[in-house]
Amino acid sequence: MNAYLTGSFQASERRLIFLAALVLLPVFFFPVLHIWEMRMWAPQYREGLTLRIYTNEIRGDVDKINTLNHYVGMKAIRNEDFREFRFLPQALTGFGVLALLAALFNRRWLAVLGWVAFTVFAVVMFRDYAMWLWRYGHDLDPRAAIKLPTFTPPLIGYSQMANFKVLSMPGPGTVLLGIAWLLGPVTLWLERRAGRAGGGSPKGA
Repeated sequence: MNAYLTGSFQASERRLIFLAALVLLPVFFFPVLHIWEMRMWAPQYREGLTLRIYTNEIRGDVDKINTLNHYVGMKAIRNEDFREFRFLPQALTGFGVLALLAALFNRRWLAVLGWVAFTVFAVVMFRDYAMWLWRYGHDLDPRAAIKLPTFTPPLIGYSQMANFKVLSMPGPGTVLLGIAWLLGPVTLWLERRAGRAGGGSPKGA
């Protein structure tokens, strides 16, 4: 294991690590792709309402949804309530820096460190989002004009909430981040294939 971590990449694997860095590095400077999207339809909103979550803010029909929330006792959706927005772009760019350093200096241990940290971070962020959805539908104001039973908006997929149909799904930003994450296992698979073809463990270039 120690020999593997201190080894170096083949040229093709280094290009994949560069690609991962290329996906992650611009997040802090250009957070233009949303990472999650929630769409809602009801008889009075046939055109639909949309929430788009970016790495640093929530956009879309926030004001309209907050007006509806007020009547049913849900908390208003505010960027200030999401502590993740204060560090999410920086953290993702930081993982990109680790990938870039691993590729530039051809150090496998840096790439492994970045991939493991990226994986743990993604799991924690996914859990935080799930917990926010649960609190959103359970922490209802008992003095609200319209009483609703507690609920949990869908983390992913379709759900019916009162007279609203709700669809929640990853955005293009998450797709790109997923591709960056998958480059880690792909790189490992390429190394193992090269090792089998060469009759031993790949030593790198």
